[in-house]
Amino acid sequence: MLETIAVLFIFFLLIVIGFVFYAKVLKGNIELQKEESMQLNAIEVAQRASSLPELQCSEDNIVSDNCIDLLKLEAASEIIVKPENEIFYYDRLLFSKITVNEIYPDEKEWSLYDKSLDEFSNKIVTNIPISLFDPVNNKNAFGVMTVTLFLK
Repeated sequence: MLETIAVLFIFFLLIVIGFVFYAKVLKGNIELQKEESMQLNAIEVAQRASSLPELQCSEDNIVSDNCIDLLKLEAASEIIVKPENEIFYYDRLLFSKITVNEIYPDEKEWSLYDKSLDEFSNKIVTNIPISLFDPVNNKNAFGVMTVTLFLK
């Protein structure tokens, strides 16, 4: 009888150790999936920001990839901050801060969208290289669009 109790005790002890190990592995996988989901969300917001029709370069109704029209950029930065457009852009860009920096030949910065959080649990920054087209002078410049996504 005592041998049977000892065997059952060891058996249940092994089952408990197995469940603890399984729970730790499951917790690690959930955290990994959560991090991956946050990264995908940041990439999605960055893609939406870089492909806003309000900013895209186009010639004869042909849109150029990774190109921002400077005249449209200046107009869009004023339109996006208007209170009547706040919900429309929040649905697409969430809690983020989007800036466009011209790097070459001059150095300029435009703040396109700023709905940043003071208290956040995670911040993901995505830099997108872009071409900045000046339609007045018909010249291109090199720039970077910085999309900072804030997560609660």
